[in-house]
Amino acid sequence: MSLFDELKRRNVIRVGVMYAIVAWLILQVADVVLDNIAAPGWVFQAILLLLILCLPMALLFAWAFELTPEGLKREKDVDRAESVSRQTGRKLDRTIIVVLLFALAYFAYDKFSDQPVPGETVTAALDSRTLSEGNTHAVKSIAVLPFVNMSSDPEQEYFSDGISEELLNLLAKIPQFRVAGRTSSFAFKGKDTDLREIGSRLGVDNILEGSVRKGGAGVRITAQLVNAKDGFHLWSETYDRDLTDIFAVQDEIAAAVVEQLRVTLLGIPMPRRGGQLLVENAEAYDAYLRGMSYLNKLGPGNYKQAAGFFEKTVAMVPGSALGWARLSYANARFASQAQEGIESALVRAREAVATAMALDDAVPEVHIASAFINLAFDWNWQDTEVSLQKVFDSRPGDVTAKRLLASIYSVYGDNQRSISILRELVSQDPLNLQIQASLIVHLIEQGEFDAAEAIIGPLLSRSPSMSFLHGYLAIILGQQGRWEESLDAAEKEPVGFMRLMNFAIAHHRLGNSEAAQASQQQLLSDYGDGAAYQQAIVFSLWGDFEKAVYWLERAYVAHDPGLANIKSTGAFDPLRDLPGYIAILKKMNLAD
Repeated sequence: MSLFDELKRRNVIRVGVMYAIVAWLILQVADVVLDNIAAPGWVFQAILLLLILCLPMALLFAWAFELTPEGLKREKDVDRAESVSRQTGRKLDRTIIVVLLFALAYFAYDKFSDQPVPGETVTAALDSRTLSEGNTHAVKSIAVLPFVNMSSDPEQEYFSDGISEELLNLLAKIPQFRVAGRTSSFAFKGKDTDLREIGSRLGVDNILEGSVRKGGAGVRITAQLVNAKDGFHLWSETYDRDLTDIFAVQDEIAAAVVEQLRVTLLGIPMPRRGGQLLVENAEAYDAYLRGMSYLNKLGPGNYKQAAGFFEKTVAMVPGSALGWARLSYANARFASQAQEGIESALVRAREAVATAMALDDAVPEVHIASAFINLAFDWNWQDTEVSLQKVFDSRPGDVTAKRLLASIYSVYGDNQRSISILRELVSQDPLNLQIQASLIVHLIEQGEFDAAEAIIGPLLSRSPSMSFLHGYLAIILGQQGRWEESLDAAEKEPVGFMRLMNFAIAHHRLGNSEAAQASQQQLLSDYGDGAAYQQAIVFSLWGDFEKAVYWLERAYVAHDPGLANIKSTGAFDPLRDLPGYIAILKKMNLAD
């Protein structure tokens, strides 16, 4: 008998095949489990090595022993006439087929069935790319304070602010820098605050500050880098330039300063790049800066003000893609929260972003505006992610894009990942109200009410009339069963639909049926289908699930931006298994 025939008779080949399939399954399961428990890489390698080392032992065991009705016996002690190796072989064949089917099923599940939620591949790539920058020790944290205008003409403030804006934009493009957001940095404009205190409040190790002095046809710009821990200077430089082209000078100086920062903090030289003008004249840029001051606040009133200033910007400089992008974003934000004028604002937002895209689609703000419209109104998750990817390609540290990335994860029902991104953003831009408001919303949706309340308290102590905060507090107090306090908090909420929604919920829980009905009807009268999403929440918490689904359907028809949160909002937990609710998820491409 040949060696091959003997191997077959002793079932050595079958054992080898079985071992290979089982080992593959073990490695697949180990890969998933170890990755989720964040085990060190050597653990998987050790398992692989152990399986390889055990293979010869398994084959040797199959050669030397035979499984008989009386148990394991050495092969040489078994009479060939009494051998059951053929029957054992058939059993092994059946076992191999079963195990192979399991392996094929797992392969098919992993390859085809275990698809991520729509667009998850993109969001996972964006998430790992953006969050890893904030968590590596190699990243240098820095804040850019508004450069001080030391010229005799206060109207030249736009030029010094423009230097700071350009520096922020350039630094945000460098993955090795974690740059404090514009909102937080500009909060210290005109204030004589100790740099060490600023560094502590913004959570950065380095601060870039400077001054601008214009005189005649020339300008002197001084920039200095300061260690925020001890206040000592790390680097400083003075630039004297002729103002033949004021914005070209602004662009050139910003690039030179960033190059020096890379050399000083990272030891990496930065190639120079061509200039990109933000605006064409001082008056337009002043309107742009005023618009930004409102855009970075909360509430439809502020967004309306911002849109007005951006209208002036593009009227004076119709070729500014940045101005059109900001106009689009301000109008879209207003449309997402306003009581009236929603349709016209949304039309203006779409027109403005189309104009901006046609002018210059390389400007990151253009894709931010497009992403927000796709996210809030069109529910086009894939296009939202594509737009965010374009922003991160040119500006990895962009704060607004990261906040929208957190919103995408919330859309998919992954509040934990949204919260993780937003907490990282709070450390990057701690004075940005929009980030903190987003974090509060996701904490509430996740049921982390104490954590949300801990953020609201300090914000309200500084700005008692801030939009949405009292409404969020009313929700938290209601979830804690403190309904009288919830009513008191709702009374102070300046945004109408938030106030009326909380009234309707709290009065119902307190047994005030007439007051609850009156609040719900007032919400309908004031906002119509513009608050269909809030109506669905009210009826769901009232226990009228049929009407809740009815209002969700109306919200879908009206393209209520709140509906993007349908999967993450806890108020809809009782509706999860209802056919109408599932049908809406399917229409929004959000069904599991």
